[in-house]
Amino acid sequence: MLNIVANQVSSSVDWLGLLLLVWLAVVAAIVVWYRRDIVRLWREPVLKLPVLVLESDDWGAGPLSQASALDDMAAVLRRFRDSTGRPPVMSLAVVLAVPDGSAIAVGGGTYRRVCLDEAPLTRVLDALKRGEAEGVFSLQLHGLEHYWPDTLMASDDQRVLAWLREASPASTESLQARFQYRWIDTRCLPSSPHPSAAVEEAVREEVEAFRRAFGRTPAVVVPPAFAWTPVVERAWSSSGIECVVTPGERYVRCAADGELVDDGERFANGDRSNGILYLVRNDYFEPARGRDAEYALRAMRRASSAGRPCVLENHRVNFCSEPAMRAHSLQELEKLVACALSLMPKLRFLSSSDLFHILKVGDPHWIMPRWRDRFPYFWQRLSHSGRPWKLLRLTGVALLGGFLLRVAPIQSTELKSHPL
Repeated sequence: MLNIVANQVSSSVDWLGLLLLVWLAVVAAIVVWYRRDIVRLWREPVLKLPVLVLESDDWGAGPLSQASALDDMAAVLRRFRDSTGRPPVMSLAVVLAVPDGSAIAVGGGTYRRVCLDEAPLTRVLDALKRGEAEGVFSLQLHGLEHYWPDTLMASDDQRVLAWLREASPASTESLQARFQYRWIDTRCLPSSPHPSAAVEEAVREEVEAFRRAFGRTPAVVVPPAFAWTPVVERAWSSSGIECVVTPGERYVRCAADGELVDDGERFANGDRSNGILYLVRNDYFEPARGRDAEYALRAMRRASSAGRPCVLENHRVNFCSEPAMRAHSLQELEKLVACALSLMPKLRFLSSSDLFHILKVGDPHWIMPRWRDRFPYFWQRLSHSGRPWKLLRLTGVALLGGFLLRVAPIQSTELKSHPL
């Protein structure tokens, strides 16, 4: 009898061992298959305190109404301070030129531009500089233009040709999407890349235009419509630009149906390539499109729980449209900042440039260095990874990891007072 029982126990152990091996093999296969995603989540720096970065695109050359809109935004931002005394900062991606419509109209097929440091656009430039001097604006490069001039000049679309000849400074938002891409050639779809020499010359022009307007080389660039290529990156790096703001991927061409196509690369905050460091926008603050303060606050909670900065995308159209929408956007901006400080008293306001420099040097005053402190945030990121997390839940790994985190809590450190 004892032998029978012993044999049954031995058989059960064998089966359990086999099941354990199968389970481990399945888990290992999941990890290997999604290793790039998992490694990217792990290597992304973990911040010690919640951080809010507000970004807004398309400012600069364009409608003169921007000047008063910028002053109104600055007035809202000046009213707030985080616990270190720093005001919220709007990182503005600046466009440096638009068509000189009158000159193009009389010049036939020759493109002419009016730059931000030329009349009448100096009114907008002055507003940008005032906000920067007050510490509520941080200026970064968007592009010399928000388009490739030759693409527009070669178009037979009458709406584009009329836009090029507008007497007042033009608004690029009124162009069709395919004509707003700067770093891919969309004269015919699917798009093609610009020649390398043309890209290098265009980058030199836009960096020099930024330097002429603001007295310095830009450190951060936001690619127009998030369409750019590694060739452009290398040209930016050679011209002194060190950081590119991304949506977490790189769109390198436009398909025949007009949709942007990425190159398969995925970025996390702090990743580097071609002499460039990447920042990642993780959500939106666009009141004109229904993504209001409440929406942005939810995004901030998600980012903070994952140890990430909350980097919010915004566009000037929110503040430069009809008066009612402009007033609504300003109210939502005030609500966002006030509620963010109320919900997270330890919140820090940073510009994109500030965040870039922190990640560039791996500043230990801001970034958690120990894996024990980082792991809960990594787990939180993994729980929002989509399919990898679903598979980990199916295998029970998610349940096991959650249990271990509950029974062995890991305490993180706090950000000490440290000037940027």
